[in-house]
Amino acid sequence: MELVLGGDIRCIESEQAALLKFEGGFISPSNHFVSWTAEDDCCKWRGVGCDNLTGHVISLDLHSSNTYDNLHGELSPSLLDLPYLSYLDLSLNDFRQNCVPEFLGYLSNLEYLNLSHASFRGTLPDSLGNISGLQYLDLSGNGFFLRVNNLDWLSGLTSLKVLDLSGVDLSNTNNWLDAINRLTSLVELKLVACQLHKLPSSLSHVNFTSLKVLDLSYNSFNSEIPQWLFDIGHSLVYLNLSRNQLQGAIPNAIGKMITLISLDLFHNNLTGPIPTMWGLDQEEGDKNLGHSSLRELRFSCNRLNGSLEKGLAQLSDLVVLDIASNSVEGVITEVHLQNFSKLRVLDLSSNHITLNVSSNRIPAFKLDVIGLRSCKVGVTFPKWLRTQKNFSSIDISRTNISGIVPDWFWDSSLEIKKVSMSNNNLTGKVPDLSERHALSTLDLSYKAFRGPLPHFPSNMRTIYLAGNLFSGPISSFCDIMTENNVLSYLDLSQNNLSGPLPNCWTHGRSLIVLNFGTNRLSGTIPDSIGHLTHLRTLILEDNILHGELPSLRKCTDLAVMDLSRNSLFGDIPSWIRENLINLMLFILRKNQFGGSIPLQLCQLQLILGLDLSMNNISGKIPRCIDNFLTMAGVEDVHFYIYNPYARHNEKHLVHLISEKSKLIQSYIESERVRLISHYREIDLSQNQLSGVIPEEIGSLIKLKFLNISGNHLTGTMPNTISALRELVALDLSRNQLSCSIPTGMADLYSLAVFDLSYNNLSGKIPAGKQLETFDSSSYIGNSNLCGFPLEKKCLRRESYEYQNCLDGKEKKKVLKVKTEMGLENLHST
Repeated sequence: MELVLGGDIRCIESEQAALLKFEGGFISPSNHFVSWTAEDDCCKWRGVGCDNLTGHVISLDLHSSNTYDNLHGELSPSLLDLPYLSYLDLSLNDFRQNCVPEFLGYLSNLEYLNLSHASFRGTLPDSLGNISGLQYLDLSGNGFFLRVNNLDWLSGLTSLKVLDLSGVDLSNTNNWLDAINRLTSLVELKLVACQLHKLPSSLSHVNFTSLKVLDLSYNSFNSEIPQWLFDIGHSLVYLNLSRNQLQGAIPNAIGKMITLISLDLFHNNLTGPIPTMWGLDQEEGDKNLGHSSLRELRFSCNRLNGSLEKGLAQLSDLVVLDIASNSVEGVITEVHLQNFSKLRVLDLSSNHITLNVSSNRIPAFKLDVIGLRSCKVGVTFPKWLRTQKNFSSIDISRTNISGIVPDWFWDSSLEIKKVSMSNNNLTGKVPDLSERHALSTLDLSYKAFRGPLPHFPSNMRTIYLAGNLFSGPISSFCDIMTENNVLSYLDLSQNNLSGPLPNCWTHGRSLIVLNFGTNRLSGTIPDSIGHLTHLRTLILEDNILHGELPSLRKCTDLAVMDLSRNSLFGDIPSWIRENLINLMLFILRKNQFGGSIPLQLCQLQLILGLDLSMNNISGKIPRCIDNFLTMAGVEDVHFYIYNPYARHNEKHLVHLISEKSKLIQSYIESERVRLISHYREIDLSQNQLSGVIPEEIGSLIKLKFLNISGNHLTGTMPNTISALRELVALDLSRNQLSCSIPTGMADLYSLAVFDLSYNNLSGKIPAGKQLETFDSSSYIGNSNLCGFPLEKKCLRRESYEYQNCLDGKEKKKVLKVKTEMGLENLHST
């Protein structure tokens, strides 16, 4: 029955009861349901919409605006008691990894269903295909926890106009395109990051010819751009195929899609030139010049080549032109750009492009984003930039410009958020930037800026000042380390900074990277560093710091800790095992640490680099090192971490593997990050370690660098070392190792550095192509070794005179051989 008061239509009593039952399944942190009381008209409740004539509930909009406002709970089938419900939006809530309920498919009057970003999981029910009148379906953003077995159920959604399944696992749907092709009314399709691996090149007949928006980005098609796209070219407005491993050339036919406004092919493997026939019919020639509606063109991070200026005139209506990180060439002048008055984003970075804009010409455009990294823009600071008054981002790094940065640049745009001028020959002082409230990212690394550190606004997120001549204290950073600061990346390495590390990091909970390496900072490491709960990289190497390590127990995200080349002392703390379980690079090289290697260190299963060299550490090498699971190949690491040594895509020197050898490791690098899945090193050299090399070392089959030279190790070299087939460098020199070199070491074909000098080794050097590439310096100081490359030749008896080094089983084996050869009376000296 209807509730009537004074002749006004009110909500239906049964529907109000259904809503109250629905509400009972939720917890609302912000009292989302405070207006939902039985005494009030449910049509006036928050998020409820009713038909003005009948009073039936027709819409339910309970989406959340942020994580503090979202609902927690599960859906109640009481929704089925809302028979006229046509609009349901539950997005941005938390349904606690529950499955999408099957009963939703029986809400037969639904036209709009939005369950995006709502923490659902499991297999989508086929019953959704029952909602024949559904026009809008959004299931995106549920974190790869949703999946489908097939998409056949889509055939029932004959009215569907908008479909967004982004993030839903569609890897089992081989016929996904056939299913989509049945949706003749479809206007918008988004299948972003759906783990699709097959992109059919053609369709016998294209039915979804009304499509305006198509986003298939972040999949793995590994194919060419399909031909069927051009059958919908008369309607398509937005096309995004970025990050799909697409190959081949960009078809010229794409230039004939005259309705296209935005085209995004970012980060693929596309080759060949940029198409030049934008908006032109190749048969009609220039008749259609200017018919193209293209406004946004994103081709960055491919392998495109050819000349840019050839087809540039056809693109004068562009608002966004992004072709960064290709091999495109050309000389662009103000003549080419004189009609680009609408241009707001220009990114030509990392190509072979020269941009010649006369200093006395005012460009037609007013740019928001300026990307000219690695372009040729002249020998001095570009004066035409003075005409750009409203840009928010500029990157002129690696452009080989010289001289002093003019004062007008720092005042050129009040909207500026991001500045990158790294790796040039620019000099000068950086002014006080504390009043530049929009500024959030500043990269002035690897230049020659000098003077004291500038002051910054409190909303800074990223500050890169590495490789300059800044001097004085760093205490000015305490001004921005207020309670609500958002600073995430701070790199002041390779400067002349001095004075103590300030103790003002208590509120640095947003910090991810803190790099003060290679300066002249003194004093102790302050306790407040231990409050950086999200810190992943801590680099304080090459300073004058002393004292013991403060507690970093709360820094549980820490992956890289480099404190090398200081004067720190004390024992290696055992809490590292208990709290820093994510540690991958642990470097204490060249300090004054003592004590032994704690057994707890073996619990760092993700460790990829352990460097405790040049300290006063004694005791034995723990046998539990076989628990380094990444080095053992049991676990793997696939993500990037901050690389303080990287300068864009160059390869860089790491550090000494031995006193006489420097190695360059190959890394896959991108800007300031390093993929460290191939970094596997143990360096315990120049300490006071004793005992034997544990046989468990042989389980670390992914180890690339092993240096335990300059200790007091005794006993034999374990045969298990022969299992380390990926070793690039092995240094066991300056110990007291005895007996023979394991013959299996001749099969270590990756060795580039090999040093066994100054031990007590004896017998014949194993023959093998790899070992024969090293000269006698690798074996010097072992008077009982013989054979190539040493001058000392091996006699028959010298092959067996090391028998006293062998265990009982091996002695019997050798004795048997000697007896068979009539040599049983030979004794070792």
